Amino acid sequence: MIKKISVLFLLSLIITSLAFSYIADAKGVAIGSRSDEVKSIQEILKEDSDIYPEGYVTGYYGPLTEKAIKKLQKKCGLPETGELDDATEKCIYPVNYKVTVVSPNGGEVWNKNTIQTIKWDVTEPDITIQSIKPVWPKASIDLFRKVAVTVPCAPTATTCPPVEQSVFVKHIATVNLFNKSYSWKVKSDIPNSKDYIIRISIGKNIASLWRWEKDQGNLPSSSEVWPSTTPSTWINWDESNGVFEITGTISPECPTCPVCPSTQKLEQAIAILQNMIAELQKAIALLK
Repeated sequence: MIKKISVLFLLSLIITSLAFSYIADAKGVAIGSRSDEVKSIQEILKEDSDIYPEGYVTGYYGPLTEKAIKKLQKKCGLPETGELDDATEKCIYPVNYKVTVVSPNGGEVWNKNTIQTIKWDVTEPDITIQSIKPVWPKASIDLFRKVAVTVPCAPTATTCPPVEQSVFVKHIATVNLFNKSYSWKVKSDIPNSKDYIIRISIGKNIASLWRWEKDQGNLPSSSEVWPSTTPSTWINWDESNGVFEITGTISPECPTCPVCPSTQKLEQAIAILQNMIAELQKAIALLK
């Protein structure tokens, strides 16, 4: 049993390491450097064509990226150095902000046939610390489960109680942090259970995981996608205080009719167009 747990734990570490291979130390980002973090920054910069009209995502911090950073710094009222310093990072990411999950926060029941609204609060940093609004104020909303995990006991331990752990289930969306709400309908592939929580994460690493999602189509699955050892300036997050339940099944759009109204209307429209074409062809033949 211990060997099985060790293997699972090792696999989890490998997957998490692969995810965070997209993340580079900001101190290594400079003119002439090449890294995955540069790719993430370029992805962000190209969203504003006025700042980065070329839109190349190469991972190389060359003259074009330097020029784009200078334009960004000018927009934020910073010295136009072209370097990705701490002040410029605060201009890009919601660094030093705090997010708090408001709903769901424990005890709710989400039915799969109903649109649910996730809500959160945002605490802004002291204006003396950060007076610049981030140009890329993104937050990641993710579905987790609270599960009890059995871990190997210490040699001197008399009892070995299970440890509660948040297990990643599904990435829901990357949203604007300052919107403070997001409506979502539970997907059919999520099993019914009473142990779900919502986690909302903000910080530099959201860009890397957002790019992972864009490149790979999904986020890596592991027991902990957001390691608690990650520096607080890179990422911080908040979870639901208590678990909530997901229940129900997704009903088909037309449970009683053999042909859905939307399909029926489409067929009628096609028939009308076909009749019009036939009449036009008759008119053309008469004119000839």
